[in-house]
Amino acid sequence: MKAGEELLGLVLYLSGILLAVVRPPVDRMACMTVPGGKVAEAVNPFFLTAEVGLVLAGSVLLSAGHNFKSGFTKLGWIGVASGLGVAFVGGYSGLRAVFLFGVLLATLGLVLYKLGGMRNANG
Repeated sequence: MKAGEELLGLVLYLSGILLAVVRPPVDRMACMTVPGGKVAEAVNPFFLTAEVGLVLAGSVLLSAGHNFKSGFTKLGWIGVASGLGVAFVGGYSGLRAVFLFGVLLATLGLVLYKLGGMRNANG
């Protein structure tokens, strides 16, 4: 069953990223321009939730197929994988807050992964 979960996780992860490329979660507001000449945009919460949710669920299911040495390394790997996916969704969409959240999540996941490796090496 691990191979099936891993494959499903990969499909969900890639579909979340592909959905962000095909249909970014940013909508143009009805012909409104701001004084700077740019078009006013708004975030579509449905698509943002769908894209980030697919990436998060995919990264959790991807980790189910691996045998990690400790819980710290598994959680760290999930953090890195989901953080990179969320950062890609936010960066491609031009949403700086979502991008920074993904970078922060990936950084914390990397720290947790390294701590788990050090903890396992020492005993």
